[in-house]
Amino acid sequence: MEILEFDDNLKFDHESVLVLGYFDGLHRGHQALFNEARKVAKVLNLKIVVLTFPEKPSLTFEKFEPEMLLKLTSDKKRAELFAENGVDYLVFKNMTSAFAKLTRTEFSQQILSRFHPKVIITGFDHKTGSDMKQMESTEAFRVIQIPQVSEDDEKISSTRIRKEIEAGHVKKANQLLGYSYETTGLVVHGYARGRQLGYPTANLVIKDYIRIPSAGVYVVDVLIQGERHRGFASIGYNETFNVKEKTIEVHVFDFDLDIYGENLTVYWLDKIRDMVKFNGMDELIKQMKDDEIVARKFTVE
Repeated sequence: MEILEFDDNLKFDHESVLVLGYFDGLHRGHQALFNEARKVAKVLNLKIVVLTFPEKPSLTFEKFEPEMLLKLTSDKKRAELFAENGVDYLVFKNMTSAFAKLTRTEFSQQILSRFHPKVIITGFDHKTGSDMKQMESTEAFRVIQIPQVSEDDEKISSTRIRKEIEAGHVKKANQLLGYSYETTGLVVHGYARGRQLGYPTANLVIKDYIRIPSAGVYVVDVLIQGERHRGFASIGYNETFNVKEKTIEVHVFDFDLDIYGENLTVYWLDKIRDMVKFNGMDELIKQMKDDEIVARKFTVE
């Protein structure tokens, strides 16, 4: 897959299947668009092109709040997901005020014409241009709008998945995504209390603007040096030791290598329990042993 920036010089010489949208998380609803794109591309012998935005379009239209920067996927993970879904060219266009003011006709003439689309694929609720209308087929290209994808009689959407993650329902979020939700962080030195308890932990600093699950203890898989290991992770404030700052600590089962300074990818599989304050180390150690049993027994459906 080739990644390109949209500029005045960008113009494709070949016809394409063009997929439009932002695609935060690239969940099962989004994947339905790419399933169709692959079918069309195969039949018509076309390349699949995605025109998307590096940041959420809401940053252009709404009053800024820091949480608006949080995403379901890092830029690297998002690109990987596009590639896995068969995209040949990933094109980023900044959602500027000038771009947002284009009418649907201007959008077609100034933007779409660069890609020579034979087929354009969008979601059922995708609107184009400042007149906020759905794309319609023309003599030059056919528009395919993919119907809503639902689970439990509710639309699968990025908003719904964000809410599940915020509530700690990572297992449900994974079902909606179609893959395990993940975050990547840098291993740094912490208070080293985990080693005193018999459960040494990797303390993670998350560098990307990625949405973190709510406070609690979770079953996780951890990617370390190319290998995936089971463990459990805690997110929150260590109230037993009166720690004020929020921490992410991961204990990896049957693993005892020095990994400070390395990047770990954590796959959030299920929530075990909420964070609680314990009456001393003995009570905490007993609970951690119970958490380990739950985490080791967990199987991905």
